[in-house]
Amino acid sequence: MNIDESILPSSRRIKFITVSIPCVLAVYVLSIGPMAKLDDLGFLGESANRTVSALYSPLAWFSTVPAAEKLLNWYIFDVWQCDRMGDISH
Repeated sequence: MNIDESILPSSRRIKFITVSIPCVLAVYVLSIGPMAKLDDLGFLGESANRTVSALYSPLAWFSTVPAAEKLLNWYIFDVWQCDRMGDISH
């Protein structure tokens, strides 16, 4: 049986996807720190706050896992030094 090689992804494309997906996910997860800091400093308005809340709702769901909650709280409140009033554990 002959396989049309033009429909198979190239190894270069597979490598790109293999590297880019984890990088995009890492940037997404780490970007919650600067966004929390902007919110803490009052730079986000009410409509932006709703958008940011929707954008990061998967991380809020993920924070229901105790270890993830501790990690996110450490990152937001210790690394970015945001006000604890927004602590995701409360």
